[in-house]
Amino acid sequence: MGQLETQLAALAQTADLCPCRQVALQRFRRIGLPAYHSEAYQRTDLSAMLEGKWTITEGSYQHNIEELQLPEGAYIGPLSGFKGNLPKIYSTDEDPLQALIEGLDDHAFLVYLPKRAKLAQPLNYTYLLEQAPAGAMLLSRFIIIVEDEAEVEIVGYDRNRSANRSVSLQSTEIYVGRAAKLSLTDIEDSSAAAQRISTLHLHQEGESVANLNFISLHSGKTRNNYYCDLAGEYASLSLGGIVIASDDEHVDNSSYIAHSVPHCTSNELFKYVLSDRSYGIFTGRILVAQDAQKTQAYQNNRNLLLSSEARMQAKPQLEIYADDVKCSHGMTTGQLSESALFYMRQRGISKDEAKRLLSIAFAEDVLQLIEREELRDSLREQVASRFTF
Repeated sequence: MGQLETQLAALAQTADLCPCRQVALQRFRRIGLPAYHSEAYQRTDLSAMLEGKWTITEGSYQHNIEELQLPEGAYIGPLSGFKGNLPKIYSTDEDPLQALIEGLDDHAFLVYLPKRAKLAQPLNYTYLLEQAPAGAMLLSRFIIIVEDEAEVEIVGYDRNRSANRSVSLQSTEIYVGRAAKLSLTDIEDSSAAAQRISTLHLHQEGESVANLNFISLHSGKTRNNYYCDLAGEYASLSLGGIVIASDDEHVDNSSYIAHSVPHCTSNELFKYVLSDRSYGIFTGRILVAQDAQKTQAYQNNRNLLLSSEARMQAKPQLEIYADDVKCSHGMTTGQLSESALFYMRQRGISKDEAKRLLSIAFAEDVLQLIEREELRDSLREQVASRFTF
């Protein structure tokens, strides 16, 4: 990462650099990137992903903001245009990726819902890059604030179609107030040359509901971090993901869910379908604090290997300091059932079609975590289109 370090050092000396960016760059240089082969980065080398000389490049946002009827006091737009105070999400303070993004670019996009405001339609957006020279760096900082008893659904597509090597650095900061509800679906559909490093920080207050889902349809090399803090009693979190990888695609998802108070629930399910020489990684950690009695926390990772060269590494973890809890975690990796294939062949279904149908069925329970039927049906079709034998 030598060239990037040189670029950051030069940027830090820029006379007109705003103080907030200077502080962020100082924070990044103090923390540094996580080392390759460290506990949380055993299979993905961020230094290698960021090696080289980068030029910050802007993609285009396509969205339906003009079609939405915003409730009174709601705001969707650049952070710089918002007049008001926002709650602090403290877990970002020691995140080097967050610091790097804030230091490189002080632009951010804000979705703000005041108390009891409800957005009747989903906010849909696509972040698109069609083509860029080698060494393009895309930056995205997304802030979502859902105040007490407010509700919003957001659906985002990440489409980096450039055929040249590029890297996309993304951060999402989410605050969900008391009895508020958030649904966020993130769909990655990018080229083999695209690299994505993303970090998400979620803070939930009491009785709030958050439903987060990640769908990886096409990618090059991806690392996603999820930091989730259930900080108010009776908060509920659903975190789901489906990864469909082929060729030499590399997709690494890492989650950390902290149960800090009693009576909270989390349900996490990640599934991978890997073919060719693709590589999947899942690391999930659930922390239940000593005071977090009556916690219910469930974590599952299920993986399907469709070729002998596909690889999967998984590390589910539970760290429990309370004694009155219901918690479980599990992981399985295997191939398609030969008996199921035989059963379908006996009924006149070709082998390739049987494999396709079984692969689609494998993804279904993750898709069922998506509440809105129209979106679920659309994603089911997109997932099905990925399976060709």
